[in-house]
Amino acid sequence: MNHLLQSIGIIIPIIFILIFGFFSAKRNIFGDNANAISVLSKLVLTITLPPVLFAGTLSVSKEQLHGALLLFLALLLSTILIYLIGFFVARIVFKRNIIQSSLAGLGGSFSAGPFYGPALLDPLYGHNSSVAISMIALVINLALIPLATIIIEIELEKQSATQQKPIYQLIGSSIYHAIIDCPYVWAPLLGIILLFCGVKLPSFISDTCFLIGKATSGIAIFVAGMTLAVNRFRLTKECIGFALIKDIALPAAFFGIASLWLLKSGTAIFNEGLLLCAMPSGPMIILLSNQYKQYQEESASILAISTFTMIITVSILIGFLNLSVH
Repeated sequence: MNHLLQSIGIIIPIIFILIFGFFSAKRNIFGDNANAISVLSKLVLTITLPPVLFAGTLSVSKEQLHGALLLFLALLLSTILIYLIGFFVARIVFKRNIIQSSLAGLGGSFSAGPFYGPALLDPLYGHNSSVAISMIALVINLALIPLATIIIEIELEKQSATQQKPIYQLIGSSIYHAIIDCPYVWAPLLGIILLFCGVKLPSFISDTCFLIGKATSGIAIFVAGMTLAVNRFRLTKECIGFALIKDIALPAAFFGIASLWLLKSGTAIFNEGLLLCAMPSGPMIILLSNQYKQYQEESASILAISTFTMIITVSILIGFLNLSVH
């Protein structure tokens, strides 16, 4: 009972901030909600999150980093597996076209770990959780998003009369932009390189990174609440199904893959990965749906439903793992 109460205590602040963001958008406090969401998201992903991922990565030992690399592999395998399952479910069961199926698969496999992770894991594991958040960010931006966008771009080129680009060019371009355009991807990569080189950050630099990083959780969840408010909501079997794939099937896949082959269940790095997989779908699925002008309402609905079901699944997971606030 104590663990259940503690898990609810961790989730309640997230719920309140979501509500604040939701009603701020409904009342048009920022005027242009779309512009405000874009600016605040950019603030999180380019200013507040990268420094804490960089400093957090450099704060661990090389032995801990080995565990983090195993976590990366477990997250990679489980995320890609669920993406492919989601893709074929959308294609075969719901008769979606390839572009819509790719976006649906993304909705079922994209974890908002970089957004929600600090708010959930910091109370449980402190700054050490930055390494796990870095791993989910790397998986999403170096593998998942490039895979989904490459499938979409290949289909778009098939539909157009223009000459198709070679597949290697599409892959290289997607990965290049995933790294260069995303500071929260190259920041932990730089941290890993410096860690292997034996570089240690002066305390005033790491303190600065962690201080600015404290803004990440609140702003990111606030933006998620705004995103829920400005998008139309559809409660269909398809949207509910992909939300449940995200919040239940992805953690289950990670649990199976990680515990059987890569990580010891019950360890901190295993639990962090499991909780990150239980995060809801991220706002990126809405951005990509708007970019390709397909599956917009469904993406927004998957995001909304998975956010609400996350409250239940994460609370159960925290109680099941017997975690407590440090």
